[in-house]
Amino acid sequence: MAEPIVSGVLTRIGDSLIQESNFLYGVSDQVELLQTELKLMQSLLNDADARQDESDILRQWVAETRDLAYDAEDIIATYALKVASREEGGVLKRCACILYEGITMHKVGSKIVNIKAKISILKTSFRDYGIRESIIQGGGSGSLNERQRQQRETYSYLEDDVVGFDNDVKKLVEFILEEEEGNRIASICGMGGLGKTTLAKMVYNHHIVKRHFDCRAWVYVSQQCQRRHVWEEILISLQSKDRRDEIKKMSDAELVEKLRQVQQKQKCLVILDDIWTIEAWNSLCAAFPKKNTGSKILLTSRNKDVSLHADPRGFLYELQHLNDKWSLELLDKIISHRKDPDPISKTRMEKLGKEMIGYCGGLPLAITILGGLLAAKQTQEHWENVLRYVKSHKENFGVNKVFTLSYNDLPCNLKPCFLYLGLFLKGFEIRSKELIRMWMAEGFIPQIQHGGDGEDSMEDEGERYLQELVQRCMVHVGKIGSLGRIKTCQIHDLMHDFCLAKAQRENFLLVSNIRSLGLSEEHIGKIRRLAINWKSSDECLQGIKLKKYPYLRSLLYSMLHLNHVYVKELCFKNFKLLRVLNLENYTRNLPEDIGLLIHLKFLSIKNSTMTSLP
Repeated sequence: MAEPIVSGVLTRIGDSLIQESNFLYGVSDQVELLQTELKLMQSLLNDADARQDESDILRQWVAETRDLAYDAEDIIATYALKVASREEGGVLKRCACILYEGITMHKVGSKIVNIKAKISILKTSFRDYGIRESIIQGGGSGSLNERQRQQRETYSYLEDDVVGFDNDVKKLVEFILEEEEGNRIASICGMGGLGKTTLAKMVYNHHIVKRHFDCRAWVYVSQQCQRRHVWEEILISLQSKDRRDEIKKMSDAELVEKLRQVQQKQKCLVILDDIWTIEAWNSLCAAFPKKNTGSKILLTSRNKDVSLHADPRGFLYELQHLNDKWSLELLDKIISHRKDPDPISKTRMEKLGKEMIGYCGGLPLAITILGGLLAAKQTQEHWENVLRYVKSHKENFGVNKVFTLSYNDLPCNLKPCFLYLGLFLKGFEIRSKELIRMWMAEGFIPQIQHGGDGEDSMEDEGERYLQELVQRCMVHVGKIGSLGRIKTCQIHDLMHDFCLAKAQRENFLLVSNIRSLGLSEEHIGKIRRLAINWKSSDECLQGIKLKKYPYLRSLLYSMLHLNHVYVKELCFKNFKLLRVLNLENYTRNLPEDIGLLIHLKFLSIKNSTMTSLP
């Protein structure tokens, strides 16, 4: 994914030449020459990106190009900021500053010349390999044309596009409402992508179910089942979010006892979404009473044995693939938001769509993603191109091929925004406002003006980026705000797997836990974005382990079991290029050297328990 990176760097370098020309004195000529060299390289990268899998050497060249572009931006931005923040003083101090800047200017100029030379060599290597040049389309917000903007204005993302679930919902609701003692667990089973979570949401939000139960809780379990986290989230939902701090201080035994009491005193509905193993259920089940309760549990799993083990007398519902009629109906629902072509083209495109979904095997997720792609295509010719791709992979066509096709079709400016989602935990409901601000801090959203405040206009553009990903069915809406904007969002767990694998292979980011914090053989080049997931209660963060990542732009922590984890004091002096720092749930004071993060644009310390700031 070097082409989107280089495109973004070009935009930001151009902004620097315009907005910070005074602070680039002495190196502006070299910066302009570098900008020209990157533009020439950009024309080759579209083909190079698409052919990375042909050879390791080509993949290496693409990674080197991406890193050189980042290096260039870091050097220019850091130099401009140092000049801009020059301290005023007496004559001797100003002379010393001038002398220092002269030396710095020479070093920076030499580094830029060196980067330009390396890019030139790589450009020659690409051409010798047979990489073809392409016409550079307008980047940034320009790639989101007027037709797409009009689509966003009318696109409804308030409800999931679902078909064929009416009878399923009816049967599940009937069981959930039964008062008979003992029948307390309902299960939805089936392979990934069949719509288990979607069906569970329909039951959870059913108007009769809402009236029947006193309180409800939804928790995502996942393959890495965190028992205490699951118990905490259920109890917080069943009682009150205001009691979060009190609940987190409870011992495991107190949590279990309180959960059992609540479910026996009140009618509760608990959804356990995506349980993978019998062992995971066994670790959780102590918190769910078997007798003297009107509460019910609805779980989803890819493993039928989990459901049978949880409650042999319970209700097991196995989801099936969609038949041809429902598959076509689902596709029609998704593409209905686009502007219809002329009648002749419409008839032909309907035939093309019917042929394409035949390769999806009735899998709702595959049809949904394919539909999101086709909805963005307005002409018969575009649909025919998609069909050719589908046919060329018909022997192994499946969800991942649909994901790849949809990702490759993304506009240049949306690819890094999509891959950035890989930094968040699977199943995590992402706050849209914070996500957009992280995109802004990373420079994924250009500094454009829409007639108002610059920051506001960038957030508006970020909202449009997010809406575009939703329209393409690559991102799902979680909650809607009071003004109708997307409040939270998330991606399907299979899409998250694809996103994370793609992002790590492209060396766009690294996701690791404390114990395995290190580079894998898959990574080529420098790590720019890092997410650290805390897996167990005996882990602690040691700054020394992070010294190998001096080029980080984003650093995110996903912390669970906060009352059991001892966090050693962080050290930021090695992360001077950091733009995004997410320290939510951090339990110690911020160190004074956080002031060295001169590029930091986004800092989150939500739900942290710091006693003071530096």
